[in-house]
Amino acid sequence: MNVSDRIKKAHIAIMQHKEFCAFAGILACGKVEVTTDVPTACTDGWNVKYNPEFIEQNMATDPELRLLVLHEAMHKAYRHMTVWKYLSKINHTLANVAMDHFVNLSLTDTDAGNGFLQMPKVGIQPDPKYRGWNVLQIYTDLEDEDEGNDGDGPDGFDEHDFDGPPGGDAPTDQEIEDEIGRAIRQGEMIRKQRSKGAGGSDGMFGDLLAPKVDWRKALRDFITETCSGRDESSWARPNRRFLSDNVYMPSMMGVTLRELVVGFDTSGSVFGSSEMTRFVSEITTIIEQVKPSKIHVIYWDTAVAGHQTFEDGQFAVQDLKPKGGGGTDGSVLFNYLRKKRITPDAIVQFTDGYVGDWGTTDVPTLWAITTDMTAPFGTTIQLEV
Repeated sequence: MNVSDRIKKAHIAIMQHKEFCAFAGILACGKVEVTTDVPTACTDGWNVKYNPEFIEQNMATDPELRLLVLHEAMHKAYRHMTVWKYLSKINHTLANVAMDHFVNLSLTDTDAGNGFLQMPKVGIQPDPKYRGWNVLQIYTDLEDEDEGNDGDGPDGFDEHDFDGPPGGDAPTDQEIEDEIGRAIRQGEMIRKQRSKGAGGSDGMFGDLLAPKVDWRKALRDFITETCSGRDESSWARPNRRFLSDNVYMPSMMGVTLRELVVGFDTSGSVFGSSEMTRFVSEITTIIEQVKPSKIHVIYWDTAVAGHQTFEDGQFAVQDLKPKGGGGTDGSVLFNYLRKKRITPDAIVQFTDGYVGDWGTTDVPTLWAITTDMTAPFGTTIQLEV
C-alpha cells in the first residue's frame, strides 16, 4: 500500500472511531497532498502536505500514521496557524514546540492507551507536565527554560506554515474560520451519535429502519401544493361525471412522478452515521411505495460523489452505493442537474441541514432534514433519526 492509500485508510479509520470521528469534518477541509516539497509534514491551517519518504521511514504502523494525521487535524481545528501566529514571530521554534506538546499530549490522553494511536519515536514526545495547559502556558514555560533562545529546539515531525494557504483560489481567512467552525460542529454531532451507540454499521450503513414518513402522502401533498396547474387532460380516459348525459369529456389526469431526483447528503457529518441509515431507509420506502418511473439517487458532499439511476421498479436496497465523506455544499446537486440537463418532476433532498450554500433551483424541492433547520426555499419536513 502506497503512502496516499495509507493516508486515505487512516482517514476512514478516524471517521469510524467513536471518539476521533469528531475530526471527520476537519479532515475534509482543504487539500491533502503527498509531496517532497516539505521535509516531513506541514499544514497551513487549511491544507496538509506529507512527505512520502518521511512517512515510510518513520510511520511504519497504522497507529503512528493515524496520530500524524490527527496531529495536523488538531492544528487546523484549534486554528493554531492564526491564533498563535504572533508567538511564531517572537520565537518560531518555541511556538512550534509548544503547539506540538499541546497536540500530542491531547491525542495520547484521548487514546488512553487503547492502541488506536501510537506516538512515533520522532516528534515532540508528550510530557505529562503540560496536561491541562494551553499553548501559551506551555510556550511561556519553554521560554523560561530556554532564556529566549531562538536556536535549535526539539525536532518535531511537522512544519507549521503561518502564512496561510497560497493565493489564487484559496479561501479567505473568514471562509476558513466559518468552514472550520462548521466542521467542528458536524464532527461533534457524529461523536455524540457514536457515543450513544447509534448506527451499528458494519459496512456503508446498518440494518434498515422503519420508515418515519408516509412518503406516499408526503409526496402527494407536496406535488399537489407545488405542482398545481400541471394536470393534463386525457381523452383516453373519459370523465365519468358527464357520460350519463352522453357528453364525452376528457378526464384530468393528476401529475404523477415520472422522474424523481433524490439528493443524498453524504458529507462527513452524515457519512457512516445513523442518519445515513435513516436516509437509506426512507429512500428505499420512496422507491417501493411511490414507484416513480425513473429515480435518480445522487450522493453529494462538496461535489457529486455518485449518481445511480433506477427505472421501472428495478431496485434492491443492496444496490445503493453511497459515496462521500467530505465537506458540505448544498448547491452542488442543483448545479449538477443543470449541467447534466436533468429536469425531474420533483427533488427530495435528505440532509442534516449543515449544507453551507443551500443552492437554487426552479424544480419543486422537498427537504427532509434531521435537525430543526428550515431550508430557505421549497418545503421542509423534519426527519426524526
